Amino acid sequence: MKQLSAVLLSLVLLTGCDVSFNKPAPKSLVSEPASEQQQRQVFNATVDFLRLLDVGAVDQTWSVSSPLLKATTSEMVWTHGIKAMRLGLGTFVERQSAQIGFTTQMPDAPAGRYAIVECVTTFTTGPATEKVVLREDDSQWLVAGYSVNKRFFSTEDSDKKAP
Repeated sequence: MKQLSAVLLSLVLLTGCDVSFNKPAPKSLVSEPASEQQQRQVFNATVDFLRLLDVGAVDQTWSVSSPLLKATTSEMVWTHGIKAMRLGLGTFVERQSAQIGFTTQMPDAPAGRYAIVECVTTFTTGPATEKVVLREDDSQWLVAGYSVNKRFFSTEDSDKKAP
């Protein structure tokens, strides 16, 4: 039951995020501006985490996970969940620059300072949207959640992109 609660908490944390490219994060997500140093710390923590996923070292992500995540789930549920989410995406090809939003309010989560990072990643099977939620714990940004969603384009979308 505890594991199910942890998975649901992670999903709630991630589904409340609405961060996208080429537009600022919604005002509801941004409770205060972040310094350049904080943005750099979040970016670096995200890159380190995603690099572990890209090389297949999912088991090593537990060491960069937030105490909040560790209190709500087990390492086995976390790593198996990530492996399941990335199943069928193929090999990492490239990742476009990320949009970062900061907030102190996350749905159904304790108060704290959070960062939500979203990027479009290309895998061998096509593009996907990745979201990483980080939480500031003891002046360190640690992963509190992750999701990846395969992107699908209609023929109408691809027609618009054709020269």
